[in-house]
Amino acid sequence: MSLISLANNRLAAHHFAFLRALAEGLPVPEAARRYLRIETLREANLAYKSLIDQVQALARRQRHKRWRLVGIEISTAAAPSPAPSIDDWAAEQGLDGWSHEELQDLYAEQFGSPNPAARRRAARNERLRQQRLQLLRDLESVAGAAPSASDPLDGWLEPGLAERLGALGALTLGDLQGRIARGGRWWRGLRAFGPVKAARLARLVELLLGETVRPALPLAFPAPPTALLAGDAGTNRAPKDACAIAAANDREAIRSWVAARAGSAYTAAQYEREAERFMLWCVLERRKALSSATPEDCRAYMDFLQEVPAAWISRRKVPRLAPGWAPFKGQLSHASRALALAALHSLFSWLVHARYLASNPWALVNRKVGEDPAAGSDVTSRAFTPEAWAALYRHLKSQGPTPSSFRLLWLLTFLEATGLRAQELLRARRADLKATQTGWVLHVHGKGRRNRTIPVPSAAVQATQTYFQQRGIDFQNAPADTPLLASLTQPAVGISYRALHETLKRLVKRVAADWPAQARICAARASAHWLRHTHATRAAERQVPLDVLQENLGHSDPRTTTRYYRAQIARRQAALERAFGGSSLP
Repeated sequence: MSLISLANNRLAAHHFAFLRALAEGLPVPEAARRYLRIETLREANLAYKSLIDQVQALARRQRHKRWRLVGIEISTAAAPSPAPSIDDWAAEQGLDGWSHEELQDLYAEQFGSPNPAARRRAARNERLRQQRLQLLRDLESVAGAAPSASDPLDGWLEPGLAERLGALGALTLGDLQGRIARGGRWWRGLRAFGPVKAARLARLVELLLGETVRPALPLAFPAPPTALLAGDAGTNRAPKDACAIAAANDREAIRSWVAARAGSAYTAAQYEREAERFMLWCVLERRKALSSATPEDCRAYMDFLQEVPAAWISRRKVPRLAPGWAPFKGQLSHASRALALAALHSLFSWLVHARYLASNPWALVNRKVGEDPAAGSDVTSRAFTPEAWAALYRHLKSQGPTPSSFRLLWLLTFLEATGLRAQELLRARRADLKATQTGWVLHVHGKGRRNRTIPVPSAAVQATQTYFQQRGIDFQNAPADTPLLASLTQPAVGISYRALHETLKRLVKRVAADWPAQARICAARASAHWLRHTHATRAAERQVPLDVLQENLGHSDPRTTTRYYRAQIARRQAALERAFGGSSLP
C-alpha cells in the first residue's frame, strides 16, 4: 500500500497498527514496511506525517484534550533496573568492616551512580506511551466517521490555525478547499506560513475531502461556437458597409481598439483584459455577444464586479481557458472596478465612432463608483510620513557601506527629490541627466508618451555621483546608455519593476518591524509608487508652487496636483488643537 491509498478518507486497522508500532519503539521505515507496505524512506515519512494529521484531526473532532499525544516524540528507553541498597549489597558480599568511602567506590563501579531524575523521566515517558496507546485504541473504534465539506475547521485542524483561517473567511473544510483551489499564494495572511506548511495543509484537505478539479470553462476564446455569440450579428451592430474598421466580430473589434488607443504594452494588456472579461461575462452569463449588450446588461455587470463569484476566480498558473483558469485573480478593489468601467465606456465609445456599434449602452448608466470608503479622503496617506522616512534612512545608514545600502540610499534620495514614476526611473539613462547653466535636469519620456524636463536638486545629483562611484563607473564619462538604477551584480544593467518593488517592500518590512501596529499595517501596503507620493506631499508641505509641482509630476490636469496640497491629518489635528484645544465651555 502506498501513500495514495490514504486518499480514500478512511483510517483502517493497519493505519492504527502502524502508529502503535511507532509508540512501541519500532523505527518509521520498518513500521511502514510491515504495516503499510511502503519501501522508500521518503514515502514512509510522508505517510507518517499524513496519518498524524488525520488521527490528530479525528482526536480533536472527538474532543480529546490530549490529542497532541498522537504526534509527539516519546523516548522508549527503559527505566534503569532497581539496584539494592548499599548496606544490603555490602552484607551480601561480606564486606563488613570496610569504610563507607571504600564501599561507595565499589558500589558505583558495579551499579553506577544513582540517577533519580533519569528514573523519573523514564517513568513519565512510560505513562505517556501507555496513554498514547489507549488513545489510539479509543480512536480506532470511532474512525469510521467520514469528513464533510460542511464540517467546521476546528474539528479537523489545530485550534489556533482554524482561528486564523476563520479570520480570512474560511470557516469550514469546504471554504478552505475552495481557497486552496483558487491557487496562487492562497496562504497569504497566515502568520508563520510558507509554501512547505501550505503544501502539507493542502495535502491534508485533499486526504479529507478528495481532490477538487476545477472544470474547464464551457466556452473558449477567441472563437465562440456560434456567430450569434461571436458578435457577427450583434443586435447593436451598425450597418456593416459603413464600418470604418476591418473587424468582422467582437474579438477583432477589441483588438482594433487596443491597437489604436493603448499607448504602451502595459495599457494594452489592461484594456484587453477588461474587454475580454466583459465579453466572456456576456457570453457565459447573459448568453449574448458583447455587441448585443444593453444598458441593463451593463448595470448587471457592475453588480457582478461588486462581488465576483468564486467560480470566476483563480490564481493558478495555467494557460488561459485551461482547467483551473478563470478571468479574475481575486475580488476587485474599488480602484480596479472604476478602471474596468472607464475602460469599457472608452471601448464602446470608440466602437460607436468607428461605426462598428450603433450606440454606447455604457453612456446610459451611472458609472460613478465614488470614493473608496475604506481608503479615506487623504491622498497623502500613500506617502511615507517624515518619521517613517527618517527611520528608513537611519536603518540604511546603520547597515554600513554595502552595495545594497548604497543603492537604496540613492533610490530614496533621488525619488524624494524628483518624484519620478517607477517606469520612468527604470528607463532613465546617464544621457538623460544633463547639466545646464542653471543646474541639473533630467529628460523624461513619461506617461502618455509625453516628454518633460525635471529639475534635479543638487543633493540628488551628489547622491547619483556617489552611487555611480560605488558601482565602479566614472559618472562624468559613463556610457550614455548606463541605467541610473542598476543591478547589484551587473552595474551596467538595469532592473525590472518587480525587482524594484520587492526590494522596497523588503526594506519597509524590516524597518517597520518595531513600529506600532497601525503603522505596520499602513507600511504593509507600501509600494514603489509611494515614493512618488512622498515627493509630492513633501513638496506641497514645503510650499512648492502648484504649477511647478504639476509640471514636475507630469499631471495634465492641475486638479490632480491640488490633492497634495490638502493638509495631512496630523497637521490638521495639530492646527485645530492649537485653535480650540484650550477652549472651555462658558
